[in-house]
Amino acid sequence: MTTVLIVTLFLVQLITIFAIVILNSKLSEFHDLEKRQNELVNEMDNAISVYLMEMREENDRLINELKKQPVLQRSVHLNTDKQSSTQYSADEQMVKSQNQAATVTNKINQVSEPEPRKFIPVKQAAHAYKKQKNQQFDEVEESVETELFKDAEHVPSKPLTTEQQAVELYRNGKSIEEIAKIMQRGKTEIELLVKFHA
Repeated sequence: MTTVLIVTLFLVQLITIFAIVILNSKLSEFHDLEKRQNELVNEMDNAISVYLMEMREENDRLINELKKQPVLQRSVHLNTDKQSSTQYSADEQMVKSQNQAATVTNKINQVSEPEPRKFIPVKQAAHAYKKQKNQQFDEVEESVETELFKDAEHVPSKPLTTEQQAVELYRNGKSIEEIAKIMQRGKTEIELLVKFHA
């Protein structure tokens, strides 16, 4: 009796040790996964911060370039105005330089403003889509009819139904895949039509 109890206790201890080992391995995998995710988050944060810093530097450089450009143009105009200072008074030169600066800023503003988007009314767009769909449908019908009756001398005045077209193409020696491509239908649908009507 005691031996059975000892053996049972030994087995229970082995099972608990095995369960502890399995739980420990799963816990370590979870910790590894958590570490990897933290590393990825840190890398993404670093990449985004570097990207934002580059964008900020680029924006600052652009702003400085835009600020320098009108100053350079003004100095060029002032130099030309100084040469002709004998003809104009100081007040006229100041008004002229202000006008030139205003035209430069207007040009910069015109360049930076995007063109307004053109909006099309919903009804007009829907009509265009319907028209395009009808044209595609007409082209498919014409291709089916020309495929059906390319050997015949005339096209019948009464249009054929989908079933009749499929059966006629099958009788002309087309495979089910070819018929499905021509009629833009599923293979199983064409197969069923041919089985019922052929």
